[in-house]
Order: sequence, then structure tokens, then C-alpha cells
Amino acid sequence: MNTRRGLRSKTWTRGRATAVAASTAAAVALAGAIQTVVQDHSAPTSTVTTATTQSAPIVERPLNNNCSSGYVTFTFDDGPRENTERVLDALDGFGIDAVFFWNGQRVKGRERTVTRALADGHVIGNHTWDHANLTTGELPNGSTESWGKQWVHSELERTNEALIAAGAPRPTLYRPPYGATNRQVDGVAQELGLRLVMSWGNHADDNIVNTKDNEGATTQEIVDVTILSMRDGSIITMHDGPGVESLDALQAIVDAMNEKGLCATTKLPEDATGRGLELSG
Repeated sequence: MNTRRGLRSKTWTRGRATAVAASTAAAVALAGAIQTVVQDHSAPTSTVTTATTQSAPIVERPLNNNCSSGYVTFTFDDGPRENTERVLDALDGFGIDAVFFWNGQRVKGRERTVTRALADGHVIGNHTWDHANLTTGELPNGSTESWGKQWVHSELERTNEALIAAGAPRPTLYRPPYGATNRQVDGVAQELGLRLVMSWGNHADDNIVNTKDNEGATTQEIVDVTILSMRDGSIITMHDGPGVESLDALQAIVDAMNEKGLCATTKLPEDATGRGLELSG
């Protein structure tokens, strides 16, 4: 359950603070002081550039915590990045606790973001070291590693170590980039104490809502697919990288949750595999 959201007055105060932050950011923008830095999946993060000063969406109507119809879990992949603080601001205003799946190579220099996410009540899972395809060894830059169980182990364990060094508890969840996994990969993950959470399902009964926000989906498309599909136990897949429209979709999604009697939780269903392992053989 969403235990840190007990008082709505506190959330409304956060919403007003977000509005003030938005006005401030607009003034800064007019002064020409906003600088947006875009990183791709293959870029190392040993040097972290100052994050964009673009504000989070103004929160007008946060979750009202009517949980009569159950709970959904918001998940965000590919961080921590320059947009992550903006995501955290928005989630705080709406009263949403989420699960983040982060890449190990992006953690260095963003330890404060890790600390903040945990303090805000979020859970951090493993999304490999460098967003590699765990079934082929292919990296985002097009190069290919020599695939083997030892390499899979390194991709996952290095990420665990980076998150632990930044102050996070040892991850218990992993999400394979591109949804690329199989029984060999999952076997290595299980040896490391990691449970599979897929980003998409193979059937509507899998109850995983892939917003495709990192594939060019518009705000309205994200709203439509999420509202149509979400129900008790839904896992909603989003991203906290730049250039996605998920944040602008959150208000409409939260409104629908309030109407349906749904709350947000970081507790995932026992089976979050989307039957990906069954199809992988």
C-alpha cells in the first residue's frame, strides 16, 4: 500500500510548490538559462552533466487514495538520467510510489537521485549495467559482447553493486532491456536473488500495460492505452529518459484512477513475467 501518502493536505502543498517551481522554471527559460542535455543508451555516465531545469507538470488533482478497486504499479526504466528528478517531482505531487529499473553505469554521479528516490518511497530494481540485450550480448552502440552466463552475471551484479554503493538495498527485481530474456538468463538472475518483471505481456491477461512512451507515443496515446487497460494488479511500463510524454499523461491517468477507485503500490504481482519465459523456450 501507499503508506507514505497519509495526508492529502501535504500532497496539495506539494502541488502548490510544484506550481511555483513551474513559474520559476518558465522565468529561467525566458532568460535563456535552460540547457537540455540528451544522452543515449550507449553513453557512459562517469561525468554527469547538470540536469535540465524544466519543471515537472503542475499537479492539479493528486491520487485520492480510494483503493476500493485495487492497486496498480507504475514502473520507470532506463534511469537515473537528467530527467529523473523531474519524474520524482511529479510522482511526489501526485502521491505515486513507483518501481524504477535503472542501469548501473548511470548511477555514478547521481547518487543523490538514488537517495531521494528511496526516501520518497520508491523501489529500485536492476536494468543491467549498460542496457544490453541479455540473450545476445548486443550493446546499444551496436557492438556485441561474447555471450555467456558469466557475462550475464556481470551485467546484473555490477548493477547491484553500483546501486548498493549509492545507498540502495540489494535489488530483488530485474527487468531485461527490450524484454529479452530466456531460461538461462533468468537462471543467472535467480542465483543473484532477482525476480523477473517484464515490460510487456504476451496476452491481455498478463496485465502489463506497455505505454510505448519511448517509441514515439503521444501523450494522448499513452493516456488512452493506460486508461483502457489498467485494472487491479496492472503493471504500467514507462521511462524516465528525456523526450518521452509520460509525465504529461499522468494527470489524466490519475483522474481515471480516482474515478475507478485505484491506488498506486510498489508491491508487484507474484507473477510479473508476462509469460516471456514460456515463449522463450
